[in-house]
Amino acid sequence: MNRLDGSLVSSHAGVFYPYQHQDFYAMDSLFLSPFKEEEVWDFQSLSLVQMGFLGFLTLRGSIREQLGLSKMQVRGLSKHWRSYLAKENFLGNQIHWETLEFIPNLVGEKKEEQNSFGKKGHWMNEFHWEKKDGENTSVFFIATNKQTEGEIAISDLMKDFLSYSQTNHYLERAYIRKENSSYLYLNAKETNPRVFYRENQTNFPSFLFLVAELKNKHIIHPN
Repeated sequence: MNRLDGSLVSSHAGVFYPYQHQDFYAMDSLFLSPFKEEEVWDFQSLSLVQMGFLGFLTLRGSIREQLGLSKMQVRGLSKHWRSYLAKENFLGNQIHWETLEFIPNLVGEKKEEQNSFGKKGHWMNEFHWEKKDGENTSVFFIATNKQTEGEIAISDLMKDFLSYSQTNHYLERAYIRKENSSYLYLNAKETNPRVFYRENQTNFPSFLFLVAELKNKHIIHPN
């Protein structure tokens, strides 16, 4: 793919300013917008760590790496972000973005490797990350550099993910994105989950992305 295709790269440089919110569609519009040759992402308005933003940022970096574009630069990270990234050694996981702030790798016990979903040979690169915070667990999954022919159904990933997560969690909401469509899952409590489908055509190479928010079963109390 031509990395200078005008539908993918709109100009030489740009600065992006995400702000704190919970809207996956808005994150999608921003983080899957046309690339700049050089990018700076200013997180000064994102005081709290949120897996949606971390996942979309990492997804954008992975697609840029596949297209041969330079790494994004991230600045304005709050103390919460710096502490989390340092404690989890997140930047030590072959992430395709860099921070302009110094974030040390805090040496400690090695994080236990988590059982993951995916890993079926469809993709060269897969990345799975979890964040536990009290009764909540947040997850994101990224797959790039497709290795197999034909379509990979979103429903297959969701089935795989539900099988992985349902033992210890209840799904609150999830957003699954391909290069040409998306699904938003919302837990409706008393009824079946609501599912919203959208066609989101892009000129990006094939990818698969999931971000989900869950409740831990052993902490949930009946109303």
